[in-house]
Amino acid sequence: MGKPLDGILVVDFTIYFAGPSAGKILADWGANVIKVEPLEGEPGRYSGAVMGLRADDGSNPYWELLNGGKRTISINMKSTDGQKIMDRLLARANIFISNCRLQALSRLGLEYETMSVKHPHIIWGHICGYGHNGDESGKPGFDAAAFWSRSGALLDVADKDGNPLTNPFAMGDIATGCSLAGGVAACLYKQAMSGRGEKVVTSLYATGIWHSACLVQSTWHGDEWPKSRRQPFSPLYNSFRCKDGRWLYISIMEYKRYFSVLCRVVGRPELIVDPRFNNEPVLREHCAVFTKILDEAFMEKDYAEWDRLLIEADIVHDRIGHFKDVASDPQALANNYVYFTHDREGTDELIPATPVQFGEWNMEHKNAPLMGENTDEIMTELGYCQEDVEHFKKGGAIR
Repeated sequence: MGKPLDGILVVDFTIYFAGPSAGKILADWGANVIKVEPLEGEPGRYSGAVMGLRADDGSNPYWELLNGGKRTISINMKSTDGQKIMDRLLARANIFISNCRLQALSRLGLEYETMSVKHPHIIWGHICGYGHNGDESGKPGFDAAAFWSRSGALLDVADKDGNPLTNPFAMGDIATGCSLAGGVAACLYKQAMSGRGEKVVTSLYATGIWHSACLVQSTWHGDEWPKSRRQPFSPLYNSFRCKDGRWLYISIMEYKRYFSVLCRVVGRPELIVDPRFNNEPVLREHCAVFTKILDEAFMEKDYAEWDRLLIEADIVHDRIGHFKDVASDPQALANNYVYFTHDREGTDELIPATPVQFGEWNMEHKNAPLMGENTDEIMTELGYCQEDVEHFKKGGAIR
């Protein structure tokens, strides 16, 4: 049995992070993803340098993360020959995805209105900053602006009396890429039944709102964010520092069921009969007091001891870790949530996996392509002879 999208051809006309992440998911699901780049390469090839990583042909971690498993062809879309080559590719494709601005796509004849006429079979998927409608539909947006800042997350998820969060790099991009991948894959059934394509649109702002949906809704009903961990919406849903300096998070959703259990675990059984805390509707008025009592209790033992006691009590919790901990986490490794491959110089490279798995097949990583690496083979697949290829190269239509 092959992967779910075996035999599906995707034209990936994307840049930076959000769009390429959608293409990477589709490639992992089995699609034949062809990344179309300008002759100079797409700018995401060099984005790793922003985070202090190498971004060259020998080692390029971010490029591997978001473009592994794809092939690439370098086309000059400003040339007539380049547009003809792209048309031939689109005629064979099932899906086209892009996160380029609509104005740029229109100049190249790659916006939905043109493509749906020329290639009515194709599923056209697009990621933008703020949506296709409204006064800001053409506004550019990276995830720091459209996903984190505009949605409220950057300010309201921070501690109440602190500064806005430091934007977690590309997190909103990759979340939005998941949305687009699911959307275009959903349309494959319609395409198979009718032969017709579809328009699929998502945005960084839309995904930011969806990821913050519970908070957007609760504030509309009068809840207030940001919050302080000293005044949480529930003392049983909060972070606590342990004696050894490590932090843990208690995640209790059923207050009545687990209130007395936790009181016994932390050695404060007298709280069970305290009317300030055992009555959930009254608790709001005394939340800060209860939190302070629990703060003092959790400082009495190291994390390992609390971990054991909470597991025995069947209380949902976990250690609060760091990004760097994931690479050595046995649970992440056991499930192939992260895996190791080699860069082109033979050095080990860590790759976080796309998050959906099918059946029993294991993740296999194919190195992300070098600039123009697959141009010749893709041109041959499109029916061009070697003489044609050389002609287009000399004319500057392909690299």
